[in-house]
Amino acid sequence: MERNVKNNEDIINLAAGCIEPGREEELLSEIEKDPESEKIYNKAKAAWAFLASSKDMPEYKIENSYKKLQARLNPRSKTFRLKTNLLIKYAAVLLLFLCTLPLAFYLKNQFSNETDLKYTSVVAKYKQIAEVILPDSSVVVLNSGSTLTYNNNYSRDNRDVSLIGEAYFDIKRNKEIPLTVSVNDFKVKVLGTKFNVSAYPDDQKITVALETGAVELQHEKSKSFSYKLEPGEIAEYDTAIKEVRVKKTSIGDYTAWKNGLLVFKDTPMDEVIKILERKFNADFIVEDSTIYDPAFNATFQDENLVEVLDYIEYTCHVNYSLSKDNANKTIIKLY
Repeated sequence: MERNVKNNEDIINLAAGCIEPGREEELLSEIEKDPESEKIYNKAKAAWAFLASSKDMPEYKIENSYKKLQARLNPRSKTFRLKTNLLIKYAAVLLLFLCTLPLAFYLKNQFSNETDLKYTSVVAKYKQIAEVILPDSSVVVLNSGSTLTYNNNYSRDNRDVSLIGEAYFDIKRNKEIPLTVSVNDFKVKVLGTKFNVSAYPDDQKITVALETGAVELQHEKSKSFSYKLEPGEIAEYDTAIKEVRVKKTSIGDYTAWKNGLLVFKDTPMDEVIKILERKFNADFIVEDSTIYDPAFNATFQDENLVEVLDYIEYTCHVNYSLSKDNANKTIIKLY
């Protein structure tokens, strides 16, 4: 009985990336030998991603959930070894959520057949920034309007993720299993490092900014396509002409968004508008094409949409008006 309890606790911690170093392979081997444990582990990973992207639960509820889970795992025990690490407590919550109908429905779609390769997607909606804890304890911060997807074998035989939008990656080092970020055929391959990728579908370029470590840029359809970046470098890949431009820059300007900052340095106005549309979930209508002419320079922190627009109006000599459409979405006219 005690062995099963221990295994269940290990499954929870492994799914949340909280297992002690060096034990991952041993535990994964044990889980593979037990179909029921493997089923719990795969579902737990999906639930973990679901919880990690929206940590709105008050801590006292997490604490209570952790106690309930411990009681469920070991009903004979009258004491509970509560751990202060929030990751572990969230990992406890996720198995309780597995017993509820809403998440069970969510997981049914993800893992209807455990032998197939299934995928988990985490979405940061517009006007939101989401943090994702991957099964290997790597951290990904998703910018507004972005989606990160990975499969149920992540950290077991691959570390493959796909990205739509923008994300900051803080990746745990693993020499045996590199992490690959895919944006269609464009790929960023790393062993362990910190970097930023911007790849919104409506942008013609994909930008990779390297903070620490090293990354390699690849293209699925071209074996000769290979670029390596050093810390402090960014690469801009033009998706239309399939060319890469690498330059030294201030990486902080490209990662400031994860701290709630908007940094514009000689930014073309069409890019400024796209960023503001994602940030504030608004639509811009430009009634005078000359508005696109000037580059824009500014840094904003916690300013609301009207304050940003007032600054643009003052510095760029642009007029604006606000309205709402039938879906109550903000419409900004620039003229």
